[in-house]
Amino acid sequence: MSIKGFVLVLVFVFCISYASSLGISPAIKNINFESGKQTNITFYVLDAVEGVEYDVNVRGGYLAQYSSVSTTSVTGSGSFILTINFPEKIDVPGEHTVSVSIRERASETSFINTIVEVGSIIKTFVPYPGYYGDLSLNIPDVNANDRIPVELYLINRGDNPLELSSVYVDLISSTGQSVKVVNFTPVTIPVSGDRYFRKYSDSSGIEPGNYIATGRVTYRDTIREVNRSFRIGSLFVNITNYTNFIPSGGIQKFYVTLESRWNSPIYGAYVDVNITNGVYSTIFRTPSADVMPWEEKTIESYIDSENLKGYYDLYFNATYHGQSTLTTGRLYVGDNYNIIIYLVSGLLAMLFFIVLYIILKRFFFRKRK
Repeated sequence: MSIKGFVLVLVFVFCISYASSLGISPAIKNINFESGKQTNITFYVLDAVEGVEYDVNVRGGYLAQYSSVSTTSVTGSGSFILTINFPEKIDVPGEHTVSVSIRERASETSFINTIVEVGSIIKTFVPYPGYYGDLSLNIPDVNANDRIPVELYLINRGDNPLELSSVYVDLISSTGQSVKVVNFTPVTIPVSGDRYFRKYSDSSGIEPGNYIATGRVTYRDTIREVNRSFRIGSLFVNITNYTNFIPSGGIQKFYVTLESRWNSPIYGAYVDVNITNGVYSTIFRTPSADVMPWEEKTIESYIDSENLKGYYDLYFNATYHGQSTLTTGRLYVGDNYNIIIYLVSGLLAMLFFIVLYIILKRFFFRKRK
């Protein structure tokens, strides 16, 4: 590359770094709808290049027709004001927006592809007629005996205050049984207001597993409900899969798949594998692996199958954080032809039982009929 070409590349990279750092604050703004009133929002240009001009534009959204900016351009890290003159009424309730942007003005020293535009979106919510609450629930995965953070969030989206009569979250097991009820003190939420209901729940005595949290609020004979699934972890690593056939002769790959049921990282898990047929027996250890929360991870290892042939019993012992998981399996060692025969015979046997099941089911159905 010539010196001239190298300099051009450096200039290009330099321009990109300037362009990509441009920002605007606030990036997102939520405001309340105020009938017939004026709202002013100040925006700041961040990480701008001194002396460079930036165009300011109102880009669109339903509220663009009621919006204007104090200036159409700023130089360097300046600022501008967006003014929204709300109408007396907006017929369509729900969320309405307007967006503004700043864009570097093209010049003789700027590359076209490096000119960047950044924007901000302004959101306002027009209340629904009557009584309406927007409910959400946040509850993370935890480990057994941890405290469970419960967060219920309610926004008043109606044009009347919400007088709550009950607020609670029900923790339900996979069998449909309620294991814990978290109650909150009811309050009144004004128009356009919101409220977080937060509390820690004790998980002692609750079995590890999958759960559903159901949050409910009641106002004026209306029940609003939201569901969220979460898990309570146990320090347990399950062996979910493994290599069940390999070719005979030479060094072969052997895989073991671990699945964590713990909501924290498990470091240095490994598996001891015992291969035996009653006459021959050998043990090898897989490399250790770090398993992240709820992760299913496959460990790759190697086995010498030079003197192995036929069927073998497998005994697995997974070790992790002072705990262990024991399970058994079956391994077939043979040449590639035998492995194909093994697979095909297995598929044919499965197909046979499926056909037999269908025939018997139809026979008994007709007999009963």
